[in-house]
Formats: sequence, C-alpha cells, structure tokens
Amino acid sequence: MEKMEFNFMLSKEQQSAKEKRVQKLLQNPYLLEWRKKYAVDDTFVYDHSGRFQDYCDSMEKCKHCQGLCFCRQPLHGKYMELRVDGILVQELVNCSYQLQENSLFAHQKKYRLMDMPKQNLLVNISKLDLRNESMEYKHVVMQVLQKLMDEEDTKGLYFWGKPGVGKSYLAAGMCNYYAKKGYGVAFVNVARLIADLKMMFQDPAAMEERIRMIQHVDVLVLDDIGGESVTSWSRDDILLPLLDARMENKKRTIFTSNYSLEELKDKLAMAGSKKQEPMAAQRLLERICALSCEIFVKGCSRRK
Repeated sequence: MEKMEFNFMLSKEQQSAKEKRVQKLLQNPYLLEWRKKYAVDDTFVYDHSGRFQDYCDSMEKCKHCQGLCFCRQPLHGKYMELRVDGILVQELVNCSYQLQENSLFAHQKKYRLMDMPKQNLLVNISKLDLRNESMEYKHVVMQVLQKLMDEEDTKGLYFWGKPGVGKSYLAAGMCNYYAKKGYGVAFVNVARLIADLKMMFQDPAAMEERIRMIQHVDVLVLDDIGGESVTSWSRDDILLPLLDARMENKKRTIFTSNYSLEELKDKLAMAGSKKQEPMAAQRLLERICALSCEIFVKGCSRRK
C-alpha cells in the first residue's frame, strides 16, 4: 500500500502573513537569546516558526513571575524548552520555583502514610522561631532536639497537652527530620487508622498489609491517641499488637495526645462500655511507656 503524503500549499495571503510573523519572531528577545546557544539559520526558524512562537509565548508567561502561586503556565511550574539534537526537540522543564519546591518537599517520598497537612512537611525543629515563645515551650523544643541528636536512642516521645498547643506540629518536625535522614516514616492519626481498618474488613489482605507497614516502618507517629472511640477491638486487637511489634523491634514511636499517660489509662480502661477493664488498659500503657518518654506541652491553642 502506497504511503499517503499531504502537501498543503499556502495561499499568497497566508504566505505573506507567515513571513511577517516570522520577521517579527526573528526579533523576539527570547529567540535571540536562544539562538546564542543554538546556531540555526533563519530558514530553520521559518520551517519551525510555530514551535518557536509557542516557545516565546511560554517564556513570556514566566516573565516577572513571583512564585508558583502566580504561575500562568498550562502545566503548573513547567515551561517549554527547545533544543536541537539533530532535530528540534520540545520538552517541558521545571522552573526555578518548582525546583525549589521539589527540594523542600523531597523527603515526602519517605512517608509511607501522611495524615497531616502537606504544609507540615516544612516544619524544621532546628529552625523554629522561639523568640516569642515561653521558657516552657523552649525547654520542650530543646528536649526534642536532644532526642533527635542522639541517634543511638530509639525511644520516642509522648507529647500531651491541651488541643492546639503544637503537639502534632512538633511530632511532624521529628518525622521530617528522620525522613530527611533517609528513614521510612508514617504520620498516622489514630482515629482515622481505626476507621480505615474497619472499612477493610472485607479485604483482609489490604488490612494486614496496612498493619504490617505501621508495625515495621522506621519511625511512626501515632497522632491524637485517646481521641478515637476506644473499643476492646481497637485497643486489644489493633493497638496492642502494633505496639508490641514496635517494642520488640526497637522502632522509634512518637505519640501525641490530649491526655497525660495516667488520664489515657482511665480512658483506655472504659473501652466504650460501662465496665472498666484496667488490666487491658495497663498492658497497652506499659507498651507506650516502653516506647516513649512523656513530655507535657504547656500553652494556649495556636489555632486561634
């Protein structure tokens, strides 16, 4: 079968209009700068005028850009680039702002699970502005930094205090530190975990995979423990074996809670019923104590 060829001839008016566009294009500062790198003649520009016009338009959209939130490109954070490699090759390239953001969030790939706002990936404990903070809060931050600096110490921290004082914020900062060090990390909201596992009853394999990941990830944050509706199932069949595995394997585990350990023990003992189960609560509490050191985060809510 013969190969079909399509040759479209421009009318005189179309030819004249194209020549005018190309003449204007040849004076475009973006193209002039590009041709300093690639020595192509005017005929080459004429033959590929459409692509060169798209290139100049793309570059113009980046002019005076002040950041990704102001990006006007069709594909956010990427602009069109042209290069000559025997033929004219068109590709999309990350802009400097996108490269900077990629660098800032590069450690996100170490998160196996992330139940926190993406913005918390930027929390850096060593760079916190403490000028207007209380002495109590500064002391807490110093304790966290000491914990991070001691790589031999695999024991985590148990942050507790009123809602909104910054417990999860500090835990996120610790998670980020370890992620940047190359450790696999998971930031897990306990109530969400329990709800997710309930939804997985019909898929035992997925449920087992989720639990196994949380049991063995290098660094785990269990956020807002005690904030979930405690049942004997969540306490004895989920949290207890999970913490058992982490304790046996000496995995770093960080907790946040609105309750002190003593208060948490009372809450865990209720397990959604009027009948108290203090021994079951004590077993779980012993694992938490073995895995972490209790730190009280004093202050008022920062969410106001």
